[in-house]
Amino acid sequence: MAAYTVLQLFEVAVATIILLLGVLSNSPPVALLGGGFLIGKAILNILWPEGGSVYRRSLIGYSVAFVIVLGGLIVKHFTG
Repeated sequence: MAAYTVLQLFEVAVATIILLLGVLSNSPPVALLGGGFLIGKAILNILWPEGGSVYRRSLIGYSVAFVIVLGGLIVKHFTG
């Protein structure tokens, strides 16, 4: 298994643990953070066939995830 694949699996495992900790501790911000990391990783991998460096794809993926997490935190602030 390539080192990059192992790194991706590790990142997904860490993000999943953060997500689960947020859900189990009833902490929406922590759950949103874990979900945001997973969204960013998914977008990064979705963009792989399009080409471009891993840095470019990471910037796009995690920027979109940041906007989604920020939106979730704003909604949580005004509804709860």
